[in-house]
Amino acid sequence: MSLTRRRLLSAAGVVVTAAVVMTAGVGVVADAWWDQPAASPLLHLSTDEVAFVDALADAIFPPSATFAIRGREAGAALHVDEVLQGMEPFQRKMLRLSLHLLDQMPRSAYGAPFRELGPEEGGAALLGWLTHDRAEIRGLIASVYIFVSMAYSLHPAVSPTFAAQFRCGYGA
Repeated sequence: MSLTRRRLLSAAGVVVTAAVVMTAGVGVVADAWWDQPAASPLLHLSTDEVAFVDALADAIFPPSATFAIRGREAGAALHVDEVLQGMEPFQRKMLRLSLHLLDQMPRSAYGAPFRELGPEEGGAALLGWLTHDRAEIRGLIASVYIFVSMAYSLHPAVSPTFAAQFRCGYGA
């Protein structure tokens, strides 16, 4: 068997997810994730996953004077669902499992999943992930952060602000 880029990335994803799952606790995450149907009209994300992505988008992009919309209003959940559609089935499952893992991680500190935290607690949890001692946690949140940021920066209410900073035709 040859080692292709796809196999290497899949293996790396499994290792990262396994390490993170061991950190957060397998039972809570697997129970919350297993066999949840997609939230209509999405193809992959469940209702809990949509709520997590929306809460994360709001923590990354809270209301501000600079931008007219919050993170969830940019359609981050739809974008993540579209990203999942383009993935191999195993990778899709690993990303969905990762969303549940991140959602459950604040439970020990705040007594609730991330999707139920208020803005201050959600922001603190996000900062904790971004500066976590474990590289696996930082890498995992960075990956999801990128998907959410892509959705936000491409939204018509936001892209003109970014386009002024990037004169390469961005937002045109």
